[in-house]
Amino acid sequence: MDNRHVIASSLLDNELAKAFSELVAERWDNWDLSPFMVYLVDTCDPSALPFLAEQFDINGLRGFEMANTEQQQRDLIKRSIALHKFIGTTWAIREACRSVGFPVVLLEEGASVLKPRRGAFDYAYARAYQSMKTGEPSPDDWACFRVLVEADMTRHITTGEARKIRLFVEAYKNERSQLVELGFFQSLVEQVFRPETSNRDMLTLYPLHVFPNPVILSPSGREKTVTVDVDITFIIDDIIQWDDGTVDCITIQKISANQLRVTSDLNIINDRTKTIPIQSVDGLLLGHLTIQQDIKWKNGFNNAYSQAYNQMDTS
Repeated sequence: MDNRHVIASSLLDNELAKAFSELVAERWDNWDLSPFMVYLVDTCDPSALPFLAEQFDINGLRGFEMANTEQQQRDLIKRSIALHKFIGTTWAIREACRSVGFPVVLLEEGASVLKPRRGAFDYAYARAYQSMKTGEPSPDDWACFRVLVEADMTRHITTGEARKIRLFVEAYKNERSQLVELGFFQSLVEQVFRPETSNRDMLTLYPLHVFPNPVILSPSGREKTVTVDVDITFIIDDIIQWDDGTVDCITIQKISANQLRVTSDLNIINDRTKTIPIQSVDGLLLGHLTIQQDIKWKNGFNNAYSQAYNQMDTS
């Protein structure tokens, strides 16, 4: 052993120091120090994860109890600093839910979440909610929000699980906001059978998965990215009219082999929905993409402005 690399040069002639250095080197140099590196979250021992979750204040229903796998626990710990930095924002809600296996499909804010627009259940819900608030719209309705999250088909959503995800979302919202609706979405794979050109008697299965579907556009039509997962090349129209009495259009741009960028003109007329077919190159219908866009003039300021403008126009 080269003692010059073990002890100080001033101790090289000290036999006791040399013997002690060799003994320590033989015992310690072969130690595996990785268990002590607990802040390397990707490689630390799983037994350290609960203590890291408590240290970074994401234990319990702040996330660690919601994580369904060890990898989700590690991802949540790695994102904990950013989650606490931006807590109270929609980004924190989306990122926290995604980290524990519940990607956010829809997050809407404002009085529009109380507007009955998707079916009888929503209509009954909105009426019941308004009746609890004396039947009149409240100035506090602007602080309401709804969340729709996606759950894997293998994850059973029980009453207890729904309660935990509600408390989880409320842990990352800001104090002034009120969660009035929480929904769960589980995607179904659409199966399409297509004859092979080489053998028309054989059928091949092409599963299609589109996320998100429907695409919820803001009134301004700001772009949204859509992922289309299918084993064959697909085509979709790039410019589509809304067919709502206007000349407004939807623009769809293919930005990669399986991603679309969806935008729209400004909506100032009415809520609108458009269903667009997704086809193979030889014309086979693979599925549909649904796009929804709300009207722009919804809040109290815009309504008051419109009424004042109409009163001024006496012609």
